[in-house]
Amino acid sequence: MKLTIFHTNDIHSHLHEYARISAYLAEARPKLTHPSLYLDIGDHVDLSAPVTEATMGLRNVELLNKAQCDLATIGNNEGMTISHEALNNLYNDAQFDITCANVFDEQGQLPNHISSSYIKEIDGVRILFVAATAQFTPFYRALNWLVTDPLQAIKDEVNAQQGQYDILIVMSHVGIFFDEKLCQEIPEIDLILGSHTHHYFENGEMNNGVLMAAAGKYGHFVGEVTLEIENKTVVNKTAKIHPVETLPDVETHFAEESKRLLSEPVIDRPVNLPRHTDSISQASYMLAKSVFEFTQADGTIINAGLVVRDMIADQVTEYNIHQMLPHPINLVRVKLSGKVLKDVIIKSQKQEYINEHAQGLGFRGDIFGGYILYNIGLIESESRYFIGDEEIQDDETYILGTVDMYTFGRYFPMLKEQSIEYLMPEFLRDIFKNALLT
Repeated sequence: MKLTIFHTNDIHSHLHEYARISAYLAEARPKLTHPSLYLDIGDHVDLSAPVTEATMGLRNVELLNKAQCDLATIGNNEGMTISHEALNNLYNDAQFDITCANVFDEQGQLPNHISSSYIKEIDGVRILFVAATAQFTPFYRALNWLVTDPLQAIKDEVNAQQGQYDILIVMSHVGIFFDEKLCQEIPEIDLILGSHTHHYFENGEMNNGVLMAAAGKYGHFVGEVTLEIENKTVVNKTAKIHPVETLPDVETHFAEESKRLLSEPVIDRPVNLPRHTDSISQASYMLAKSVFEFTQADGTIINAGLVVRDMIADQVTEYNIHQMLPHPINLVRVKLSGKVLKDVIIKSQKQEYINEHAQGLGFRGDIFGGYILYNIGLIESESRYFIGDEEIQDDETYILGTVDMYTFGRYFPMLKEQSIEYLMPEFLRDIFKNALLT
């Protein structure tokens, strides 16, 4: 018997590209003379897309239904960028199965509609699907979820299903380096469908007898794996990807739908907030002030590029605010010594990324922009640093209010080792909107 598995991952609400993939699957699957499945490996949802924001991911689930998805797992965007309640309701109308073995509530229950593994029988062959997602513990805890070690969760689930399956497929939203380790730890895996690190393989990659397949990001590719099975055992396995440019083009109207869904007026008066990334503007000053007030910090640092678009309108709608601040970025309170705070200030003055094209870590803009400090001052020529009008003392403790992407190690490595409180589920745009209203 042959089985073809189509797979997508890290769509991140690039819905026009996904519509092309859906159209391709609708053409390709009926042409096959053997069984097929379509699996999504997580991060289909991304609230940087207005239509996803407006529906808290429900529109994405509708599109997965339309594409006749058979099975999906969750990525960090489904798990961490929507509220606890929203994740519990995300799959209420799903016409496909969902599995993930390592996310639980405080009572030890999986999110609604999600199973710890899934067994599907095709022509007498039992296929076990086990999935896990990346272990971003502080974020999940802030949303009242517990996320366990993905490797141990997969091992436990495989052991629990011993004797119940013939073929083992892992849906991994943990990343390529984890997948490579998985090949060594559990070589009886037949196939790993990977994601999270946005990698792809043109023809798959064999590692310790395990076939790894992945389809990049943003709907750039759809993956296709073919398993040849004899006597309930995989005897041959191949993988390839189809670039989106080769798929049917389709007409979509997500932009118009987004404007309609987010048309509610927030401010019924003209607002003029131009965007500047290389200098402080009224928009970035107001954003820094709103971060300062929300975090109840001693001082705040942000980057000007967080303001992605001007807000110049006679009436401000939810759509305008989303376009200005599309990031799935949360705020943090970082407890640190005066000495470390001085190091942060010194590093910020180098403005290393002011003209850098940046992406990732939740940032959904283009130019990173210059750093903006609020309630933090310095006399550089005298190496004196201030919170308000008080000089910073090395051995005193301070609270820095900032954005979560600064705590991951790239921009301010010294923050990664500090005491960090993640403030969720509010995003930057939620906080800025409240500031506009006051």
